[in-house]
Amino acid sequence: MAIKGMVIDTSKCIGCKACQIACQQWHQLPAEATSFTGSYQNPEDMSAANLTVVKFVDTEIDGNPRFLFMADRCRHCDEAFCQKACPLGAIKTNAKGFVIIKANCNPNECSSEPIKPCQLACPYQTNGSPLLGIPRYQLNDGSTLADGRANKCDFCYDRWGNATLRADPYLGVFAKSHRPACEVACPTEAITTYEREKARRKAKKRVTYLKANGYPNANVYPSGQPTGVVWVLLEDPSVYGQVDA
Repeated sequence: MAIKGMVIDTSKCIGCKACQIACQQWHQLPAEATSFTGSYQNPEDMSAANLTVVKFVDTEIDGNPRFLFMADRCRHCDEAFCQKACPLGAIKTNAKGFVIIKANCNPNECSSEPIKPCQLACPYQTNGSPLLGIPRYQLNDGSTLADGRANKCDFCYDRWGNATLRADPYLGVFAKSHRPACEVACPTEAITTYEREKARRKAKKRVTYLKANGYPNANVYPSGQPTGVVWVLLEDPSVYGQVDA
């Protein structure tokens, strides 16, 4: 079975948040109460109820104002640090390469520390206090989901090969594809999935094109640890507040 990969091309992203809402809708996650913090980014960060968050970066590059967008989520590492760190064995990598938190993730049996082992092990930590890896068990207000379990992007593993999707007349646009909900919802095709090695080649080819067409800082992120999700960024990862593990 082919290992799947995803390319998120930020040069095509318009910050519409369609991917963010589609993810929340498909996973039937609750809306979070948020407040204006001076940025159009909302909520401020990923949580157990927001597995994808479109980051808005208002910055200045070479003296020129720039507005950058990045749909942030789990990287689906080839060698998942969170999976190795989970004391319950509740994080698994399936045959397609999707890193999934299983239902046996029982918060009552996990570490009692405020930051869980899977979060500590994840190298893609959010700048803040405290630093948090991508698996999240809390909402942005400090509460938890009804079952209290940790949560993160699961690559919409339950859509791949799902024979009931096309047969359900109430699914609308989501019945048109077995691909991840974010990819189906993206109006600019900034999110695309392929076999994993092809995804990486596509990302590198796009960066080569962008570098030759006015974006000398374009890069493939992450550049080190092999991951199932890769981003085409227009600027250095640090500009987006990202750690390049």
